[in-house]
Amino acid sequence: MKLGFGRTAAQALCTVLALGVLLGLYRQETAVQAFGAAQTVRLPILMYHSILKDSARQGDYVLSPDALAADLDALLARGYETVTVSDLIAYVQEGAPLPAKPVMITFDDGYYNNYVYAYPLLRQRGMRAVVSIIGSQTALYTEEGTENAYWSHLRLDRLREMQDVFEVQNHSWNLHEYGERRGCLRMRGETETSYEKLLRADTAQTQQLLAEAGIPAPQCYTYPFGACSAESERILQDMGFVCTLGCEERINTLTRDPDCLYGMGRFNRPAGETTAHYLERALGE
Repeated sequence: MKLGFGRTAAQALCTVLALGVLLGLYRQETAVQAFGAAQTVRLPILMYHSILKDSARQGDYVLSPDALAADLDALLARGYETVTVSDLIAYVQEGAPLPAKPVMITFDDGYYNNYVYAYPLLRQRGMRAVVSIIGSQTALYTEEGTENAYWSHLRLDRLREMQDVFEVQNHSWNLHEYGERRGCLRMRGETETSYEKLLRADTAQTQQLLAEAGIPAPQCYTYPFGACSAESERILQDMGFVCTLGCEERINTLTRDPDCLYGMGRFNRPAGETTAHYLERALGE
């Protein structure tokens, strides 16, 4: 059947159809972009410290290996998958996907007992974690060679060995003692200039220690005692850190906005609390 269109009319119709297709594609792309920009992800972060079998040592910052194993098994049973700081950065900066139910497991201070107990438990289950080291302690025990589950810290060779499970981050060089200064906060009477010089120098020492050992330079700073300020955040951001971890107990919301990675909340895991109760708090389930 011959249609009654002239050449000009047919060309006009084709043009209209093409414009309609392009408009539809534009609207679809715009909708996808808008969804990506508005999309949020819930991220609970769990905070552990020392892991020891000795029940006499267990408390707010010392947990038994059995309790840690129970936590890990419960996370897997609930469908959670572990992520690291690098995964969060890739999500925010590049749009890389995250698991449907992400969780980040962190270990502060870098105790040697993390290697003895936490490392094999995580590895057996195919899980990842973040360990934030105190640089001066890692340097000390690397030089001494001492390894004691009760009190020593991870040596550099152990950190290299553990990289299939643990991502290493910065927990200061030597700002982890209570005293006139609390963590990396500015002391009363200290000038802004001298404070900034100290924080930069202290932080850079741990960065240099790890880089010279062939360990990727941390992109995240874990605040000693969770003590932070707008001033410390500004300095660390200027140094190139794209993430900071605190101790406020809250679940994080990830977006495509880089600011969402600063001052992230975490839930401390004490002994004496059941796995079910702890995860109810930390996961919000």
